Amino acid sequence: MNLKNQSQKSNSIKLFAALILLFAFFTACSSVYQKADSEFNRAAYNKAITLYQSYLAKNPAKAAEVNYKIAEAYRRSNRLQMALPYYKKVKEAGTDKLTAGDRDTLRYYTAEALKVNKKYTEAKAQFEDYAKFGINQKLKTLAQSEIDNLESINEIAEANKYVTVVPCDGINTESSDFAPTKWMNKLIFSSDRRKEDVYEGTGQGFYDLYSFETENDISDTTNACIGTVKLWGGEVFNKAGTHDASATFSPDGNTVIFARSGNGDKKGESDKEVSLYTSSLNNGVWSEPKALTYVNSSYWDGTPHISKDGQTLYFSSNRASSKGGLDIYTASFNDRDKTWSNVQRLGDDINTEGNEMFPYIDEKGRFFFASDGHGGLGGLDIFVQEEMKNPEDTATMIKKNRNVGAPINSAGDDFGLTFTEKEDKGGYFTSKRDNPNGMDSTITETNDDIYRFHLDSLDIREVRYVLRGTVEGVDKVENTREFLSGVEMDLNLGNNNIVKVSTDDKGKFLFDTSLVIGKVYDIDVNAAGYLPKNDNAFSTVGRGLDKSKLTQMFTLVYFDTAFVLTKDFFETGGGEGKDMLPPEIEILYELDKSRLTQEAKDKLDNFVAFLKEYLAMYPDAKLTMGSHTDSRGSNGYNQRLSQRRANSAVNYIIEKGISKTKIKAVGYGENRLKIPNAKTEEEHQLNRRTTVEVVK
Repeated sequence: MNLKNQSQKSNSIKLFAALILLFAFFTACSSVYQKADSEFNRAAYNKAITLYQSYLAKNPAKAAEVNYKIAEAYRRSNRLQMALPYYKKVKEAGTDKLTAGDRDTLRYYTAEALKVNKKYTEAKAQFEDYAKFGINQKLKTLAQSEIDNLESINEIAEANKYVTVVPCDGINTESSDFAPTKWMNKLIFSSDRRKEDVYEGTGQGFYDLYSFETENDISDTTNACIGTVKLWGGEVFNKAGTHDASATFSPDGNTVIFARSGNGDKKGESDKEVSLYTSSLNNGVWSEPKALTYVNSSYWDGTPHISKDGQTLYFSSNRASSKGGLDIYTASFNDRDKTWSNVQRLGDDINTEGNEMFPYIDEKGRFFFASDGHGGLGGLDIFVQEEMKNPEDTATMIKKNRNVGAPINSAGDDFGLTFTEKEDKGGYFTSKRDNPNGMDSTITETNDDIYRFHLDSLDIREVRYVLRGTVEGVDKVENTREFLSGVEMDLNLGNNNIVKVSTDDKGKFLFDTSLVIGKVYDIDVNAAGYLPKNDNAFSTVGRGLDKSKLTQMFTLVYFDTAFVLTKDFFETGGGEGKDMLPPEIEILYELDKSRLTQEAKDKLDNFVAFLKEYLAMYPDAKLTMGSHTDSRGSNGYNQRLSQRRANSAVNYIIEKGISKTKIKAVGYGENRLKIPNAKTEEEHQLNRRTTVEVVK
């Protein structure tokens, strides 16, 4: 054989082999990517992440698409904190190869990931970007809510010094431990610590129900979480390959409702689906759990809670009627056939376009729930809806949601709160917060842990001071007094923060806002027809209680005060279409005399009391006091008599302290008759009067 031909044949064989290897390589890569997508689509997110990372190592040109899928796998398996580095890598690689929907998802959830990593300034800017350019209307609504929330994030993040939070080291493991609830004298919680099988969504085990029992009463949350942990419920619960979690109990403890998921192996089942099941305790043995037929849907149904009276079941679901993600629903107990039915969705004051779950009602009737749609510190935050007085109408009550704040809430998920202490002073909750030993700059994966909280740190007590009182109106001329309704009042808290209230029909008011001890507040009080009282000073200096001597955690202290408004003597009018008449003081003189009777002096004393207050408020005002006669007698005589009478009244007022430059005496005689052509003595008496007018 020719050496040249032999060489060409050898090269052809090598080229063919190389092509075969290259084809196999691309086929294998394609197979890895397809397998990753398959695992992703069936919610086996942990497997998908591993496969995507393997594919990306050999295909860096696919950085945008693959990193996006990895980030989404972390987010959808409730590990949003871990998604942030991958969202950032997508942006670095360029988003032009993503679909419009994927780019929109990236834009919004990058903001959420920044938030759970406590990068609040960057998160706010990203939410503002989504509010402008996002295409999903529900997410745009959530973005705006987050922007508003981040304006006051520092207030929520500031730890309440009256709350102690401690991790329950006697319960927690490196696995997820969550959803504590009290049953008998035990704490029942959920955990994937057993790891009898691997749940492919997270790469961890399946959730089982456990009990925690201490030597002391479980209600004594102030003690350390030291006790015994056991698998709970016997053989009917905690089966391999299914999740059993989030238990709640009837008031007598003989019925349990919990969430159970399928394992995804059976036809028609999906490991995304969660349904509610119930079991009853008979002779110490729990019955085989049965699905709540009239409650469950084809969607996700979980996080149940039975009300204290056992008649209402609260739970979360993302069924078709939900507003966005998971919403909170109720079902009613039918005593006749012992079933739960009549499912109703709670209103939009609770449910948002985000997720609302883990409902709980305490002994006081306060409604607690976890939400990522109301705005908080990170993922899920714990909120409470409580009744409070309507600031616009203190006689009525309204419901208002409040973020319970730090240290219970954190940048991670916080949920599943339950009270176990007497008087609701403490209990347990779940948190997926940062490892306290970790570095802020490092994003590390954390699991759910159970924490205990106590609402009264040693001898520290919380005192809330509020201002209430009454407003009265006094007519100093007629010497009458009455409580005033509808009086507008402004309390200046400083920094342009004004609280406004009005008095009720009994003249009472309440500023339902907390006052600070050691401060002087300005209060404006205004009512139509009365001299205003502006910049009234109310001081709390030296009025605080000694907290160490208080016996209760929360103490409400009312500061009582009263305001008296003076009726404006000069504000008169005949009404629409009538002439404005000057106000009158009823001063009667003896026949044909100008001296003042004692009754007239008493009346003028009242007027002087008003006049001093009026001139202090209007120092530039000048007045005319006029005397009038009836039409009987000559015009000249009546003129002289009225002037003498006016002089005697004005001189008396000057003697009582009113400057003579402020008031002038004028006799009008019969020139300004109130009733022309008077015929009866009563009509003549109405013409014999004294008037006062403001001339400047």
